[in-house]
Amino acid sequence: MNEEVPIVPIIVGVLGALYFGYEIDRQRNKLRAIFNVFDRKESLIASALEQLVESGQLKPYVPGESV
Repeated sequence: MNEEVPIVPIIVGVLGALYFGYEIDRQRNKLRAIFNVFDRKESLIASALEQLVESGQLKPYVPGESV
């Protein structure tokens, strides 16, 4: 009637889940560094620049053209 909770398997499971989460985060950061993916802040900056180009306040960059 007085059942004990198995502590060792619970600790091993929690440590495994923590390591799995750590590895996912590490791989995600590695891929971001490799592919230089926009994050949320950079996406906001890019959309603001696109709006400035659409409104005519900025000219889009065209390689080979001088100002």
